[in-house]
Amino acid sequence: MTPSEQGVLSGPAPGLHEPVLRPEPGPPADATTAERKPTTRWFQPQLLAPVLGLGAWAYGTSQLRLPGIGSYGLLANSNLWFVLGLVTLLAGLLLELRRSEPRTWLLGLLLVSLIVAIHATVPILFGAPEYAWVYKHIGIISAFERYGHVTDPTNIYQQWPALFAAVAAISSLAHVAPLSIATWAPLAFELADALLLLAIFRLLTRDRRVAYLAVVLYEGVISWVGQDYLSPQAFAYLLWLGIVLIIMRWLRAPPPEAKPTGRLARLRAPLLAGLQPAPETTRKMRAVAVALVVLVYFVIVAAHQLTPYAALAGVGALAVLDLVRPRWLLLLLAVIAGAYLAPHYSLISSNFGGLFSGGNPISNASGARGTYHLGPEATTAQIVRALAAGMWLLTVFAIARRRRSLGRVAIPAALAFSPFVILAAQSYGGEAIYRVYLFSAPWCALLIAGALCELRFPRRLPLRWPLIAGVCTAALFAGLQGLYGPAAVNAFTPSEVAASTWLYGHIPHGSLIVLPDTNFPALETADYNDYEIQVMPADPQIGESWMNEGNLPQVEAWISDLGHQTGYVVVSRSMSASAAFFGAPQGYAKLVSTIPTVLRGSVVYHNDDATIYRLNLSTAPTTTAPAAPAAAAPAPNRIAKARKNSRVRKSRRTARGSVRSR
Repeated sequence: MTPSEQGVLSGPAPGLHEPVLRPEPGPPADATTAERKPTTRWFQPQLLAPVLGLGAWAYGTSQLRLPGIGSYGLLANSNLWFVLGLVTLLAGLLLELRRSEPRTWLLGLLLVSLIVAIHATVPILFGAPEYAWVYKHIGIISAFERYGHVTDPTNIYQQWPALFAAVAAISSLAHVAPLSIATWAPLAFELADALLLLAIFRLLTRDRRVAYLAVVLYEGVISWVGQDYLSPQAFAYLLWLGIVLIIMRWLRAPPPEAKPTGRLARLRAPLLAGLQPAPETTRKMRAVAVALVVLVYFVIVAAHQLTPYAALAGVGALAVLDLVRPRWLLLLLAVIAGAYLAPHYSLISSNFGGLFSGGNPISNASGARGTYHLGPEATTAQIVRALAAGMWLLTVFAIARRRRSLGRVAIPAALAFSPFVILAAQSYGGEAIYRVYLFSAPWCALLIAGALCELRFPRRLPLRWPLIAGVCTAALFAGLQGLYGPAAVNAFTPSEVAASTWLYGHIPHGSLIVLPDTNFPALETADYNDYEIQVMPADPQIGESWMNEGNLPQVEAWISDLGHQTGYVVVSRSMSASAAFFGAPQGYAKLVSTIPTVLRGSVVYHNDDATIYRLNLSTAPTTTAPAAPAAAAPAPNRIAKARKNSRVRKSRRTARGSVRSR
């Protein structure tokens, strides 16, 4: 057994801050190991890993070409240098973690480098924010920046304005456009999340290797569904991690008595066996911590609809185990959430069918339902579903290994499985299971990392670190396939953004904008609500009547029924990629080729990746279209239907491991 393996097993000496996930002691190193120490001291390739890894990744990224990114995504169509860069950074991390005393500065540098390589690739390649719904967020931010107040009381996003108002203020003060902020928001959120998680993990285990290994695993398992783009969920999730950090440091309850008294205490006793003492605090420190938790929680409540209740589930699980002080903290947080929800409940009801709209946990856990398109979409979906199943199975294994001292894993286990409470109440438009995964992943990663570091093998069969390397590599590249698989679909080029900007800057307010597919960077203007955006109902997954866009008489009749004299139809590279990847909308290619002839569309704007046609609907001939889906009736909020369809499509894509949820 090497000295590094012995160090992982032995852990720190017992004391006040003894770790929750303390590795078991192992046998001492033998003479052969001691003889090899001078060699390993001088041969440390991990010292070069940051430079070599980032260099290989940067060169590989520079050689990638957007037209070469096919349906299986960026990872499948990347080059050797790109993959080698990621492998080098991961290998450097694992080699340093294998040391008995890993250097914090090197671990931090390698971890930051790996996160940068993962999340800076798409912004560098495409130069614009990913995901069509991000541009809706940009439009709301622009509205707050221009008008300084809520402009649409019926818009659910404007009624939870914390993120939008904050980014609008930052954009105005820093003179940085919201588009630029949105482009790099994923990298910023991921770095901030990793910093908070590392601090939390260090409070739950004194072994730095377990903490850093857990963050590495987290970056892999969460990348395909991560909430790291510019969204209320990403903002609220970051704040939730801040609350966990405050609770773990200053609001932990003392360990239970050796001989518990009372029925509840006796019931909890087996679950808390082996629980280590909490960090020392004072009354003033706890009072300040409670005030901070309440303040941060109020911001969460004002930022996002679902996160406050996921946070309540986590705090509630700790409260049930009597691990939080003061005991009334959970009640106070519930009152805050309820007080904000009450006047806004009508919006929740209209968008999600009520707070308890999906009381079928089995149905909610199944996510968005529908048929898979064959090929790339199904492959990516299978990979990320296997990753999710593997994460939870390994977590159960890690807890089972501690069945005689559950107190050592009680905190991460409670936080890992408390989000499942959400499934009993809400489907969240088919996205609830993905939010459960998001809030569960950090604590699963910590439990898995602790279990991996505690594995024992015969001295002649040193398999621990090869096994750890295999698990980390599988998690990282499976997650990256989920992240990069639909890159050609989810990412937009500056040319597409320029087309959208031109559209809002040149057509009259109140104009009709028709999108064959939602996959276009629309709604990014402050006056987004002054236009009527209609998405052709051509997706069989959204649960309503749908049409084949290749049936031009049907399309023409549908557009005419919208009741406008003129209209603008937008087609783009990203729509073509979406149709090829998801198999819908059907007939999109035929529609694009016949707009100038059959629909008599005249080109008013064109660049390499987008074309905008103007249709004169007043001269359109009367046609009898077979079973044309009815046009959406105009409403005070004219983009309501487009927003609803976008949410359903997004949930469908998330179910396939193709995009990250809203």
